[in-house]
Amino acid sequence: MNINDKIISYDISKQLPQSTQKATEQIEAKQPADLKKVEGAERAEQDTIVTLSPALKEVQTIKEIIASEPEVREDKVAELKERIESGKYEIDHQAVADKMVDSFIDELS
Repeated sequence: MNINDKIISYDISKQLPQSTQKATEQIEAKQPADLKKVEGAERAEQDTIVTLSPALKEVQTIKEIIASEPEVREDKVAELKERIESGKYEIDHQAVADKMVDSFIDELS
């Protein structure tokens, strides 16, 4: 085995398909002129601009909605307690068995 200390650098832009390069150029062209001209020291003093995709914004909204919901649904718990105490709660044994078998099969996969 031969080990050497050579450092290989790749020009990634040469590896990208032409459509990706064109898309990158279009995005850069759409940036305001003052953002393009920012250099090292000046850039540190400016705020960073972050653009989020609509899908990411939707995911964040969903997370906020989930976080705002209570962990325990008291209405469901109360309904089940009432049905159990009154003797009206019936267990579907076949459905329970099916779920147990499905869970076991999923664990094996």
